[in-house]
Amino acid sequence: MSKEDIANTVNDFRKAAENAKAAGFDGVEIHAANGYLINQFLDGVSNQREDEYGGSIENRMRFLREALAAVQDVYPSSAIGVRLSPNGVFNAMGCNDYNELYITAIKYLNEQGIGYLHVMDGLAFGFHELGEPMTLADVRPLFDNTIIGNCGYDYAAANKAVADNKADMIAFGRPFITNPDLPERYKNDWPLTPYADVTHWYGGAAEGYSDYTNYSPS
Repeated sequence: MSKEDIANTVNDFRKAAENAKAAGFDGVEIHAANGYLINQFLDGVSNQREDEYGGSIENRMRFLREALAAVQDVYPSSAIGVRLSPNGVFNAMGCNDYNELYITAIKYLNEQGIGYLHVMDGLAFGFHELGEPMTLADVRPLFDNTIIGNCGYDYAAANKAVADNKADMIAFGRPFITNPDLPERYKNDWPLTPYADVTHWYGGAAEGYSDYTNYSPS
């Protein structure tokens, strides 16, 4: 990306926030995880730039800071969340200084007073194996507001994480795809529909998108 590309993309974040606000959303989440654009700037494996957006951790965080600032022009910090994946290998992520990188990023986001931090701490998407996984217990001392854990949790593990004060909430992604009534299934201890073939997920038609049914007790 040229610097003009970066400036245009930062403005896209601002415009997206404006659109969300116009549509009535109470807040927005900035996706800085899973090997997507912001994560590609953060991670030293993908970020090979030699300008002020690459090299040091502070430089690699620059795009995240600018995107956040753009969204803060629209929403107060308390209405903004940021999603990070410190352990993730998805989309070929994983750098040797990941621990220092994410500690620095989380401290910065805490200073900004964002409403919540959404951490992909689980290893269900794979682990880069460049050291010990960063856990919610590592994150808790660094961040003062709401922490959401994610990735590979089941109902028991989610409840334990909250009970142990490692997280305030746990997010579920893939179980929700095949179980649109997931809260009711957990509440009533109903069985879950197994994951479907991932090639059917969100394929452009009903199959794998809106054709999963609610549980009907017999």
